Amino acid sequence: MDIMDYCKKEWRGNTQKATCMKKLPEKLMSKHSWIKQWKLGLKFEGKNEDLVDKIKESLSLLRKKWAGLTELRTAEARQVACDELFTNEEEEYSLYEAVKFLMLNRAIELYDDKEKGKEVPFFSVLLFARDTSSDPGQLLRNHLNQVGNTGGLEQVEMFLLAYAVRHTIQVYRLSKYSTEEFITVYPTDPPRDWPVVTLIAEDDRHYNVPVRVCEETSL
Repeated sequence: MDIMDYCKKEWRGNTQKATCMKKLPEKLMSKHSWIKQWKLGLKFEGKNEDLVDKIKESLSLLRKKWAGLTELRTAEARQVACDELFTNEEEEYSLYEAVKFLMLNRAIELYDDKEKGKEVPFFSVLLFARDTSSDPGQLLRNHLNQVGNTGGLEQVEMFLLAYAVRHTIQVYRLSKYSTEEFITVYPTDPPRDWPVVTLIAEDDRHYNVPVRVCEETSL
């Protein structure tokens, strides 16, 4: 499936996905009080931010930006929009919070399914087998709260990210050049209808999105 077609279908107006996102923060926090341990990113430290309102605002911004990019017809226009997006630090950090919340929501769903004896992706078994993330609460406190602040995503959390946004993540791992691990795909056996996003990793914690078309040069 084309990534732009997917975004137009899932992230605009009053689709089921868009409506669900609006209600998600209140729904989860009413069921899991420990979510109040969520720590907002560096840009929001010291601000009197209501957690539910801030996460709702972040999810709304993500939906707006995502849907807006799908309306742009050319790669050049999308490049300009991306450049503008990352000149606004507060918006950038808001998007981090939104994606992290989607990851937490997916982790809760997977954990509940596992506890009920349902079949779950193997990565989620590994995710909750760690001493530091034996349940979604620990995952939040020990991992997600640090992402975008003092830490990055570990390999098993890349699988969670893929499942959270329902995109296949293909990573070129430069440190693994000339090995079988040079190109890594999260998840390893993705649904066929998931769009594909390509990243370039300098190591296994810092990822770059290739968005600009460059001319090849030689020395």
